[in-house]
Amino acid sequence: MKLINEITMNIVKNAKDGESIYSVASKIGFAYSAVYKWISELEKYGVISLIRKGNKNIIKINKNLIYKKFKELDNAVSVIEKDNTFWDLVKTSKLKIRFVKGSAATIWTKGSFITGDFYDRIYFLEVDKDDVDKLKKALKREGINYTEGKAVNKRPLVWIIEKENLEIEKKDGLPVMPLRELVEWGKELHLDNILEQLNILYNLGLNARYAEVVTNA
Repeated sequence: MKLINEITMNIVKNAKDGESIYSVASKIGFAYSAVYKWISELEKYGVISLIRKGNKNIIKINKNLIYKKFKELDNAVSVIEKDNTFWDLVKTSKLKIRFVKGSAATIWTKGSFITGDFYDRIYFLEVDKDDVDKLKKALKREGINYTEGKAVNKRPLVWIIEKENLEIEKKDGLPVMPLRELVEWGKELHLDNILEQLNILYNLGLNARYAEVVTNA
């Protein structure tokens, strides 16, 4: 019998100390019999204890190793779900926004160069000043974290940069800073590794050469 499934994940995610099985079943939207069955299984693994009070079985959460693994899995799934939601939101948004910095570099290089920030699910978005509040509301509605300058540990994280007069191009359906601006940014910061990838893809006539490129393939 597989302990990890939709019902047990919902039980561990939503159950609170002192709740009844009926209360948990009503909260997560599964039949009482199914919730009772899987709470009994979780009890066998020490994740939950059932305490009899009157005619009710009261839940006590035991934060043992299995419980912690459940929570870690739930957090990982939540990050992926929110990440997918973010990309869908950007593709369909009518707001004046565009990816910049390392986020733009990853998009323009088609993933042949992925910056550390992008890999860590931190995305840099320039936003027209008239659309900043609208973007914040949209992100908040979807439970997606954002910042305007202070790094936080929650992921995905949208780094909002307010700016006027945005020139926006579309790359693979995504709003992004124009290639020439990205090249200028790369030159200013001496990002030869990114510039070389752009040069290979778009034949820009740049002299950038990154030391780690394999030359004898």
